[in-house]
Amino acid sequence: MTFIIPFKYFIFISLLIITVSCETTDVEEKVIKPEPVPKIIYTPEVEETVEENAEIVEHFKDIELFLNKPLNDLILKYGKADFSKIEKIYEFHRYNTDNCRIFIQNKSSDKKIINITIYNYKDNSFIEMYSKDLCTQI
Repeated sequence: MTFIIPFKYFIFISLLIITVSCETTDVEEKVIKPEPVPKIIYTPEVEETVEENAEIVEHFKDIELFLNKPLNDLILKYGKADFSKIEKIYEFHRYNTDNCRIFIQNKSSDKKIINITIYNYKDNSFIEMYSKDLCTQI
């Protein structure tokens, strides 16, 4: 009986060694992973930035009357905008004067002006109608 207990331990340890030693190991090949490519989340179809005009428009009198009219009529009268951003649905344009910024918004599909905003950044106020006195330095 005393012989059987050590024999059980011997068999258990032998089986354990055999199973552990039978494990095969693969030689690990070096895998070169490609560099991660930056993922572009948003790209507008067309983005256009226009340099400031060489010709400075003296005043924008009656610019409010261009609401619901084609953008080309506005460009013919006042020239290209100082800044333009064109996206899928809307286009945004900005004209600069001494103290004011005039923001024009139109639809990209039919080029009709849907919003005109005149902002006096010196006074931090919005103006209903363009005024040469409020928007130019005297």
